[in-house]
Amino acid sequence: MSEAPPPEVVYRWDLDKTYLATDFSTARGLLRAAVESAQRRRTIPGMRSLLSALWHGRDARLVVVSGSPTWLRRRILSMFSMHGIRCDRLVLKDFGGAVRKGRFRSISAQVPYKLRAHLDTRLWLAARKEDVPEICFGDDAEVDALIYCLYADVCARRVDAARLARILDLSGAYPDEIATILERLSQVAAHDPVRRVFIHLEGNSPPARFGAYRGRVTPTFNALQIALHLATEGLADDRVLSAVAEELVREHQVGAEGLAGTIEDALRRGLCTIALAQSVVSELLPRTAAYDAGFSPTFAQRVANRLPAAAAAPLAAAEPAPLAYETLFEAEKAFAKARKLALQTAGKIPGLAEFLGETDRQ
Repeated sequence: MSEAPPPEVVYRWDLDKTYLATDFSTARGLLRAAVESAQRRRTIPGMRSLLSALWHGRDARLVVVSGSPTWLRRRILSMFSMHGIRCDRLVLKDFGGAVRKGRFRSISAQVPYKLRAHLDTRLWLAARKEDVPEICFGDDAEVDALIYCLYADVCARRVDAARLARILDLSGAYPDEIATILERLSQVAAHDPVRRVFIHLEGNSPPARFGAYRGRVTPTFNALQIALHLATEGLADDRVLSAVAEELVREHQVGAEGLAGTIEDALRRGLCTIALAQSVVSELLPRTAAYDAGFSPTFAQRVANRLPAAAAAPLAAAEPAPLAYETLFEAEKAFAKARKLALQTAGKIPGLAEFLGETDRQ
């Protein structure tokens, strides 16, 4: 009996604020996560349709590495099953184990936890002879961009073991965690598995925040921009774009102007070509539920007429090079500290909470 061929692609996802609209930063958010059923778990607008369409459109593996606690495993798997998606590997954080062992740094330190999980799942894929390209999805709430790029660089040996140990120490890893990660890395074949890193701007970070990643990270404001960029690279088709647009309109009340603005911003930042933008605006959206939201052929023509003014050159593929992780980690910590201070002040300054996109936490 011949072996089954390997999948075409691995989709590597974070969960909270990337796929699920969860909030572990407040007592209310923790309580909701503890009691909410799989049927009531809220997803980030468009992400459910994006992942479903991608997963059903190709022979793919889905690997999820999340900072969510292990006691949510059954509910998360039930949610994916309800969405018609098979999660092939789900890694969650053992908060209870960290507390019992008195390893309190491990509760908040994301770099050592997620890097080890990514290496473990890479070894799992390699054991199945599934060394195929990976597309990674994260968000701007923590340091997903840094972790995904570091994962790619250590696999490709652009960052050696000695430097990795220093980076892990800086990130709060315990000595035995560092030793375990280095041991895992020694078992990983030298190659670069990561084709693209998407960061969902859940916290409304300015895209320029990710300029230090030298084009290796693609910041997006919503699922439609991800679909547009994937379509530009030949990794998605009209079926994916339609599914995302349908969900945004039907379930999240995104109107014609919102869809148009999303496409124009994607075009302006080089996430898609003008040819693709014109096709989506003129041919695809008027045939979907967007038509009922105001995306008529007349409206589409007006949008199409202004697209050339927004056009920029698509993002060029950057030659991977090791990043200044030590500096990046300190910059990410400074950004998180400034953001936390701003949120604490938001209730005192009218309009600031809305500007920061935190009205749902009030």
